Amino acid sequence: MDTMLLALALPPLVLVPAMGLLSRVECASEFAAELRRKTLHAGLGLAALWFPLLFTERWMVFVGLGLVVSWMTAVRCVCYLRRKFGCVLHDVARDSFGELWFALAIAFLLLMSDGGSYLYVVPLLILTLADAVAAIAGRLHPIAPLKGPARGKSLGGSAAFAACAFAVTITALQLMTPLQLAPAAIIAASIASLTAITEAISRKGTDNISVPIVAWLTLQLLVAAPAGGWL
Repeated sequence: MDTMLLALALPPLVLVPAMGLLSRVECASEFAAELRRKTLHAGLGLAALWFPLLFTERWMVFVGLGLVVSWMTAVRCVCYLRRKFGCVLHDVARDSFGELWFALAIAFLLLMSDGGSYLYVVPLLILTLADAVAAIAGRLHPIAPLKGPARGKSLGGSAAFAACAFAVTITALQLMTPLQLAPAAIIAASIASLTAITEAISRKGTDNISVPIVAWLTLQLLVAAPAGGWL
């Protein structure tokens, strides 16, 4: 019981101080505010790599998700909490519910993946690292702004996302599966392309859930499927 309580308490114990500390960091520009937000995004994503060791029961995932969503909603709605903890998320001028989609994505991966397998690690690392790299690269080097459904994104940001997603995927597949380098590279290129497109066309923070779902589905189809998978 003590272990279960610790597991359920861990996400708030990580999330609340991190939001409070980063909300106190002064940002002189919109880029600095975005960098601060992505620091939280990456830090929480890396911390979530340990969640399969803690959330060993499905009900624990649902309770943990409920706690996090309740906190994020309170930060949005209660002025005092928004001032003290919400600056890191809401100082960037955008209409987004990305933090809620982020929590839902982690819960989805915990429920649908086998513990700390590549089905959990690869989508989570793409969500955590590639998204942050794309946001920073897109701000620093907004090469070839995109139009249509991807309006507001840039080719430079999408290319950075794809490169990071490829590196994350091929590294994880080589370390966590018996795949040889050639098939691992083909799978990594497929995931990098699909998730980069998904990230570019997703709006209002929905890339925080659409990207990991696309990565998970692609891994299921190309690697884990009983018929047609490469393992």
